[in-house]
Amino acid sequence: MTQKLTLVAAGVLALGLGLGLAAPTSAQECLSKREIQEKIDTGELVQLSQAIAQSGVDGKIISSQARVCNVGGQWEWQVNVMDETGESKPVSLPAQ
Repeated sequence: MTQKLTLVAAGVLALGLGLGLAAPTSAQECLSKREIQEKIDTGELVQLSQAIAQSGVDGKIISSQARVCNVGGQWEWQVNVMDETGESKPVSLPAQ
């Protein structure tokens, strides 16, 4: 009986961990560079330069790492910003 409980507990734990690891990847949809450009061309998204200007972010944007992802039903530019000391931090900017 104890062996069955241990087996069931291990299975529940494994399932819980599996679902926990799978949830973040399915919760955030990111666009390819082609999809980003298509949405910019149709006016669905603003260009990164416009998003930066509207947000007032201070620092150098590392645009080669820029992505557009759907977060909570809204498209966001996800970029890294380097400050004057050379420190980099992730920043999310509205893309719509």
